[in-house]
Amino acid sequence: MFLGLYGFFGISSADNVIRPWLISRGADLPLLLTLLGALGGVFAFGFLGLFLGPVLLAVGYSLLNDWAKDEAKPGGTAG
Repeated sequence: MFLGLYGFFGISSADNVIRPWLISRGADLPLLLTLLGALGGVFAFGFLGLFLGPVLLAVGYSLLNDWAKDEAKPGGTAG
């Protein structure tokens, strides 16, 4: 019973915080965005979402960031 509670509260919560923190350090993304991606991915896609969520959010964040930088340039493609 102790091992079950330890696994549920200790290991599971550490996995939900440490994994996004390490992903955000490697991908140069905000920690909160990575954490939300991991949790949202798990809710949406199950176990596979733990990996898909942060990846999809990282791609979307990078595209949005590049688009915003391009629009901010003086010769940007403002329509």
